[in-house]
Amino acid sequence: MNMLNNLKILFIGGLLALTLVAVVACSNSAEPTETLAVTEASTQQVSNVALSTAIPTPTETAASGTETSPTESVDSSDQPIQVAFEGGPDDTSTGDAITEAAEQAPEVVQLTPAEIVAAQEEHFANLYEDTVQSVVFIVTSSTQGVGSGSGFVWDEDGHIVTNYHVVQRANLITVKFFNGREYRADVVAFDPAADLAVIKLIDVDAEHDLIPIKIGTSADLRPGQTAIALGNPFGEEFTMTTGIVSAVTRTLKSGFSSYNIPAVIQTDASINPGNSGGPLLDKDGAVIGVNTQIVSETRQSSGVGFAVPVDLVNRVIPSLLEFGEHTYALMGISGLEVDLGVRENVGLEGDVVGAYVSGVTPNGPADTAGIRGDSTAAQFNTPTYDGDVIVSINSIRMNSMDDLIGYLALNTAPGDEIVVGVLRDGVEIAIPLTLGARPHVS
Repeated sequence: MNMLNNLKILFIGGLLALTLVAVVACSNSAEPTETLAVTEASTQQVSNVALSTAIPTPTETAASGTETSPTESVDSSDQPIQVAFEGGPDDTSTGDAITEAAEQAPEVVQLTPAEIVAAQEEHFANLYEDTVQSVVFIVTSSTQGVGSGSGFVWDEDGHIVTNYHVVQRANLITVKFFNGREYRADVVAFDPAADLAVIKLIDVDAEHDLIPIKIGTSADLRPGQTAIALGNPFGEEFTMTTGIVSAVTRTLKSGFSSYNIPAVIQTDASINPGNSGGPLLDKDGAVIGVNTQIVSETRQSSGVGFAVPVDLVNRVIPSLLEFGEHTYALMGISGLEVDLGVRENVGLEGDVVGAYVSGVTPNGPADTAGIRGDSTAAQFNTPTYDGDVIVSINSIRMNSMDDLIGYLALNTAPGDEIVVGVLRDGVEIAIPLTLGARPHVS
């Protein structure tokens, strides 16, 4: 019996031992341990997990800075947001961020030729509707008869910009808007040298909101860009024509001054008699010029029209409104384009460009500064090619005489100090010069 009891006790003890080993083994294999090298902030994020009281307390090894987590049986709402640890193998962004690989390429919309044309038509139609309220039809009466032209609203005070030649000698001016309203107008001031004038509406209706036209810039124009003319050709009111900028930095005689209009824009947008004074617009409906002249043997458009650049308008019109006149800077020279003939006669390198000084005004700014003109060109009309060649102003290269005229008109004022770079005897030298004032044209 004792033998049997001993066997029972041994058997039960063995079972208890096996059970204990099994429990330990199962708890060790089911516990997913993870050792992470983390920063202190990340350790706090991970350690803020609410653990079940039935799970043993995790062991920490302070010396190594690692943490071993026991098996966790917790509600999913208590789980921490997974974080990416610096330098770890799973160093990817989480949350709402979309990885580059997951980003889809933008959809490419293929338009048919008909859709492209329709989109262009819609754009031009919208541009016309947005701009035409700022354009006016001008009819003048004078001792020479009745004439007409175009213009545009400059400000809400009723000032209208147009060409000087449109209102020259007018004793009665009528201005008509697209909405049918008509007003008389008076001449405020004019600048014959740029063929620009300002007139002002009389007794504008209180209910008529004048909309100033959007003003752009002509500084960065390039041939090939869109050009849109709005005006009243041959009295056909509020006509829009389209084309491109054909050329820039032209110079043009205004017909009322010995000085040229600088930086003139050439366009093939149809310009005819009656368009004078109207705006030349860019593709966004902003003014880039004021239409002024055409080249034609038939007094109608031949595809060569010209506009006063809006950057000059932006200098002249405020002066006319404030002072009643605009004063241009004067250098006091006459010059020639540096072409092949000038290079050969002066002895210049083939890549030299600029303006050859054929003459200087006695006691003028250039003469006082020491710039040399040709010694015989002015007197005998036969140059000896011993004058200076202007190649820069204020370290900005002048590629032509047109560049020089444009720079002075658009960037300087009487009394300004400039530095003129000239080639003399094959050496480039810098000459300080104080600009004078151009005489006014009445």
